[in-house]
Amino acid sequence: DFISQLGGPSYTVPLGRRDSTSVSLSKANRDLPPPTSDLTDLVGNFSRKGLSVTDMVALSGN
Repeated sequence: DFISQLGGPSYTVPLGRRDSTSVSLSKANRDLPPPTSDLTDLVGNFSRKGLSVTDMVALSGN
């Protein structure tokens, strides 16, 4: 935004999620770990999906 305000180039960025065309509350509740999960639970949840602890940290943003 700042560059555009100074007269520089701008471009349109598409908004919205593109990773799914439908929503499933039951699947989200089944697949997403609850906020009360401890480290062992989280590692197990990600491991069952074929992901490592490194993947878990990167995807969690922490």
